[in-house]
Amino acid sequence: TLEKMATVEPQSTTTMPVTTVTGRAIYDTNDPFNTDYYRPNASTATKTDTPIFDTPASIQVVPRAVMEDQKNTRIKDALENVSGVRAQPTLGMGTGFIVRGFKVNHVFRNGLITTQANGFNSEFDTANLESVEVLKGPSTVLYGRAEPGGFINVTTKKPLETAFYSLEQQFGSYDYYRTQWDATGPLNDDKTLLYRFTGSYQDNNSFRDLIFTDRVMVSPSLTWKITDATDFTLNV
Repeated sequence: TLEKMATVEPQSTTTMPVTTVTGRAIYDTNDPFNTDYYRPNASTATKTDTPIFDTPASIQVVPRAVMEDQKNTRIKDALENVSGVRAQPTLGMGTGFIVRGFKVNHVFRNGLITTQANGFNSEFDTANLESVEVLKGPSTVLYGRAEPGGFINVTTKKPLETAFYSLEQQFGSYDYYRTQWDATGPLNDDKTLLYRFTGSYQDNNSFRDLIFTDRVMVSPSLTWKITDATDFTLNV
């Protein structure tokens, strides 16, 4: 049967609404202008710069951005953001820590042990810290002298190719005064020699008589970029 094809009326054109696409800059992990709390990589579990998603271990990282926003001056304050970690006050010689129920006898700095076996002197000033990383569980056997609950590793700031300067002054109760600085950049035109100079000075009393906290921290560092794949860093 032959039939006449139906006529399709042309549809009216509709103007789509304007779509605005916004974004934000992606900063390097060590960039001092990075305000993002998310850190995709950590070196604590494998001693290499490995994505946390690909690491079969429980890792929590407190980045520099968090410490800046909270104005943390000690790693005790920064570790308040990590679950399963509690501070254990000592006899005035610092603060020990308990991770998943086990007393942590050592705190590591850039993967190397830094504190005494008794857990004293475990406090670190945050002026020269880039992040505080906590590895939980028996994976800490990678470092040998660690507890099965986990361990704490602090990473320090490294020299950068981009110049950056910061000076901060804090005031608080009980005659609290704190000065903190950070300076970094290249020392030559080809940016193969970099420096960073960080430090802090703190002076404050307490609500208790005859108790005070005076602390001075100076941390210079120097990086020599030998090749594109090799660099040598010396820090204090």
